[in-house]
Amino acid sequence: MNRTAEGLIFRVRSVHADDFISDGNECVVWGDRGVPPDRLRKEIWWLPELIPDTELMNWFSRHPDRWYEFRRRYRDQLSAEKETCEQLRTSACQRLLTLIYQQGTSARNMAAVIEEHLIQLESQQRWNAGLMIGGHTTPVKSQIVALGGLWFTKHKTWVMPDEQSWRAIINLLPGDF
Repeated sequence: MNRTAEGLIFRVRSVHADDFISDGNECVVWGDRGVPPDRLRKEIWWLPELIPDTELMNWFSRHPDRWYEFRRRYRDQLSAEKETCEQLRTSACQRLLTLIYQQGTSARNMAAVIEEHLIQLESQQRWNAGLMIGGHTTPVKSQIVALGGLWFTKHKTWVMPDEQSWRAIINLLPGDF
């Protein structure tokens, strides 16, 4: 992981194309089907290999109520793009990674699925490093988030970016963790 002036970070977000305003310090990725709009082409990284395959899109487009199954299948497809997803995960460790989408709602769009997948990859990386916090963490949740902790849904635990932040939280919690 990389250190910045803010410490260890992992920042990724999804933004609708109409709402996107760049500050120039972020990595911007087109996370939607089709070609990015002309006004964004110079500012973004377009990765067509991350777009769901046509069969999956056709299956979903006829039945929008299949969102949760679409999301699962799409994440399976993203898992096959290990190298590209690892590049994006690494980018999100270095600076803000913004995924732009044009179709769908703020909660249901392809960029949101990519974002979820990248958080899962980063969480797994931290889990493998043994940087997890479990138990009753509600009293220190804001400190966990402030130190760069991510909620790892798969294991229902917090994962910290480094040993220093992990120890800081452990020292705040009573008992064995």
